[in-house]
Amino acid sequence: MKYVKVFSLAAGMLMSSMAMQAQTLTEVLDHYTEAMGGASRLKALKTQYMEGEMMLEAQGLKVPIRKWVKQGEAMRVEFDVKDTKNIQVLRKDAGWQYMPVTGKQEVEEIEPVVRKLMLPQLDVTGELFDIAAKGKQVELLGKDTLDGAPVYKLKVTTAEGIAGFAYLDATSFYLVKATNEIDIQGRKAELVTRLSDYRKTVDGYVYPGMTEQSPVGAKIRVNHLEVNRPVADSLFEKPAVK
Repeated sequence: MKYVKVFSLAAGMLMSSMAMQAQTLTEVLDHYTEAMGGASRLKALKTQYMEGEMMLEAQGLKVPIRKWVKQGEAMRVEFDVKDTKNIQVLRKDAGWQYMPVTGKQEVEEIEPVVRKLMLPQLDVTGELFDIAAKGKQVELLGKDTLDGAPVYKLKVTTAEGIAGFAYLDATSFYLVKATNEIDIQGRKAELVTRLSDYRKTVDGYVYPGMTEQSPVGAKIRVNHLEVNRPVADSLFEKPAVK
């Protein structure tokens, strides 16, 4: 009987492994969509408001942060540091910032290369949801491991031509890691984003409670998040130059 139990356990593990291998790209993306709240809920997502803390390791700072996003259209981020209120606003075709913490007291345009890297933040429905409508190309590269746990590795190319890799937990199908090669002013580096502490809003929308980026050395912890609350267009308007 002992051998039967051992064989049954081994067979179960083998079947589980085979099932994981048999997943197609469509199945993996469908599981991801369901994990994030389901297609109907994500399609109904119009706005997102977040409050949290941004931790900058190099400076040893913990900074209050607020973010408003109008799905696919605009984003505003505010953070208070060293007695200054700093603002970044991004639209699909433009972006501006007011960053007195850097010693600049005027509103300035966000550099095109930086704005291009920020564009994915306008999409709060999920990195891998409704990829065809977003003009993305996704390829399932197979299985990998991350921190000792199995993950699915996917290559993602955005409509803007930015290529990177996404890693989905093979059990929860949450996005747990994303990597992109960035080039700013001739300097190339790999931007690594780790996502964890997934939570669910009262209306069933799932989001990561912690986001970490390297080599930036920044962590963002979400303390409060709401979806589909009214967001005024005036939040995204560039102040008139005096």
